[in-house]
Amino acid sequence: MTKSTASLETFDFLELLYLLSEQGRSGVLSVHRPDGQFQAWLERGRVRHLQLGDDLGVPALARLMQDPVGRFQFDEGVTHPRPRLDATLDEVTLEALEALPVRELPFDGPGRITSPERVSRMRWSLKELDVLKMIEAQKPVSDLVADPEVKRMLLKLVRMGLLVARRSRTARLVVTVTRQVRDVVLVDELIMRRWKEDIVRHPQFVAIRGDSGKVVSLPVRAGSNLTTQLMIPPELLMRTALRAGESVLVKPV
Repeated sequence: MTKSTASLETFDFLELLYLLSEQGRSGVLSVHRPDGQFQAWLERGRVRHLQLGDDLGVPALARLMQDPVGRFQFDEGVTHPRPRLDATLDEVTLEALEALPVRELPFDGPGRITSPERVSRMRWSLKELDVLKMIEAQKPVSDLVADPEVKRMLLKLVRMGLLVARRSRTARLVVTVTRQVRDVVLVDELIMRRWKEDIVRHPQFVAIRGDSGKVVSLPVRAGSNLTTQLMIPPELLMRTALRAGESVLVKPV
């Protein structure tokens, strides 16, 4: 049983609660505050009871999240004698975030869902499912936030760590001539796998920028053990301003 305490000034309370829940822990997370003691009771990772002063359930969690201050401790293995909840942390967090003020999103470009499994287990309206499809299709969030309901939904996903900015990883590669393939360039399979994680699909083309600043788009396939080489067949190399041995920037398009 843990009795030491730490300050929420250096910890994100929601991330801490998610860590305990994802580990399937049982016990009570207590936060000692000037306005009373907050308690979140967990059993095998599920939320069983929430309380802050006279507030019970989701209102207690919302009140803490509006002003996340205090010192916390986690007491392992204890259970609440009369629990009022039996819910996932995602369920209660979604509801609690509804009470928080609307802020600006931290990014305005395309987003990426970090855990499709968690999102698929939540209950969404038909409108919200359409929004999730637009996120998957890489529609910029700036095109979605004109609708206040959608903006609030996106903010919830961001706060829960389920929505982050999509950033394609640019690789610096060395142009190398190959006769192994025709009409397609080869990029190391590890790089291709990372790109697929970022854009949630297999890259079909890459944009290549050389020393001249000119950008060319070429079809791409994965190759084994290429490391930092960009393998280009002669017929494609002749159609570009690229040179063998040149260092270029490459990203999926």
